[in-house]
Amino acid sequence: MTAQIKKEGTCISCNCSQCFQEMFFSIGRTFNCIYSTYSYVCRYIYQYSSEILHLLYHHKFIFISEKGEQRQDNINILSIGCGPCSEIFAFNSFLKYINYTGNISFCGFDICSEWKSIHSKISSLIPFNIDFHYENCIRYIGDTQNYQYPNILILNYVLSDICKNGDINEFINNITNNLIDKMPAKSIIIINDINHYNPRYFYNELIKKIKHNNNIGYNCLHFIGYQYGQKYKYNNIFFSLGQKNLSFLQKKYNTKTICSSAQLIIFKKNNK
Repeated sequence: MTAQIKKEGTCISCNCSQCFQEMFFSIGRTFNCIYSTYSYVCRYIYQYSSEILHLLYHHKFIFISEKGEQRQDNINILSIGCGPCSEIFAFNSFLKYINYTGNISFCGFDICSEWKSIHSKISSLIPFNIDFHYENCIRYIGDTQNYQYPNILILNYVLSDICKNGDINEFINNITNNLIDKMPAKSIIIINDINHYNPRYFYNELIKKIKHNNNIGYNCLHFIGYQYGQKYKYNNIFFSLGQKNLSFLQKKYNTKTICSSAQLIIFKKNNK
């Protein structure tokens, strides 16, 4: 493996955990090798998927009435900075749980093309329409005629990365003005993140910005580690791995099995 990585000229390390530390704490460091994406998925996919799944179960009323009637005929999901796409597994599980029969589409954007191998595998596993782009999402939307705006926007572990590597205020302005303001009525925006580089401060900034042109409601939740809104009663993952498999994953990849994020869900009722 080392020889192949060196030949590709992207990484000279065989220790993905060391690379993760640099990615998390060093400005400008990001995924530059497919092996780190594999390790990242093995470490975080169960945690991140479960965090979104907790949120969806908690807000089931958005999608289905008490009588079991669907509230959304079409679900068009856009994920910015999708990376491992853990949210797609959460939605797949949840929509099966509520017996959703409408049309489902998922579009993921990530500027890091090292995720292509992971995305190719995901496309073979998930039963609804999936599309991936490796470019700036807002620029793509601006260049696309008759763009169909999503009714679900997901920022999953994205704001903390923007806080570290980009201009968070510019990002909030761009996605609000060029995307959220143009999303249809009854859309939802889901933010799920850690408090690394203090993204929770910008949760409130995002609410204030969206309120300028939209009538909204919102809900704040958290698991463990730091308080933000309502606390979940549980922080478990939703995957039965078996003790043997779990022990292997934790030993080899330090796989995370406890939900620990803070979440913001915004309900866009309509435009002002």
